[in-house]
Amino acid sequence: MPDPPNQLVISTQSALSASNAGLFVAPRYGLHPERELASFELIFVRSGVLRLWEDQNRFEISPGQTLILWPGRRHGPSAPYEPKTSFYWLHFELDSAAPPAGIVLPQVAEVPRALRLVELFRRFLDDQENNELEPNYASTLVKLMLLEIAAQDQSKQAKRGQLPARKLAATAQVTIGKRFREPITTSEIARTLHCNPDYLGRVYRETFGHSLTTGIHQARMHHAKNLLLLSSLNVKEISAACGYGNPDYFRRMFRRFFDMQPNQFRSLHPRQHTNAA
Repeated sequence: MPDPPNQLVISTQSALSASNAGLFVAPRYGLHPERELASFELIFVRSGVLRLWEDQNRFEISPGQTLILWPGRRHGPSAPYEPKTSFYWLHFELDSAAPPAGIVLPQVAEVPRALRLVELFRRFLDDQENNELEPNYASTLVKLMLLEIAAQDQSKQAKRGQLPARKLAATAQVTIGKRFREPITTSEIARTLHCNPDYLGRVYRETFGHSLTTGIHQARMHHAKNLLLLSSLNVKEISAACGYGNPDYFRRMFRRFFDMQPNQFRSLHPRQHTNAA
């Protein structure tokens, strides 16, 4: 078992085998099963809040967070499912000997760029549903998931120690994340943060490698991909939900970012059937 007991240490050389996975959508009322598994379980909450306990620990997992449940430890619900709760789950086994060097993965982690993890889950589920899930490929996908979670969580922790200018850029990014659905401009963001627009634009570019305007479009495009993958909204509705008043402009921006039209992207990613946990 890894040491400390609530952290995994993994590397590309870790001996790992994947079992099965699914997308669970909670009923209007229900409880997570109380049980003890022989394998690890990775949970990634997509919507709602999942409240579980494991031994003496209690967890409240929000959208964009992951939880790893340990083999040989009993776990169960600390509250009923909230309405519209959904989460991906995956069972896997890991060599009990931690690698001499690797990435530390906490039991609960933040995944700010959720779509990157969603895409890996969807690849796993697509092949599983079509009976095409080759064991070595499945194990590789799970390693990629775990490494992605660890990298994003470490990146988030590192940003907490940024210099003031970088903190300003990070605050601008948070503002974009909260308001990209609105017709916001770079000047409005600067006014919200009580700073000079040119200075904000400069420190933002130094921090993220692109302009504030590009940052707004990126947030909108990532949201558009989520809606295309996970909803049945049409292009006009998605355009409005992403802050674009003109669907034709939305299509042009989507093509600029992804080199295809929104409907073409959706056709490449058919919607998943859901699975029980």
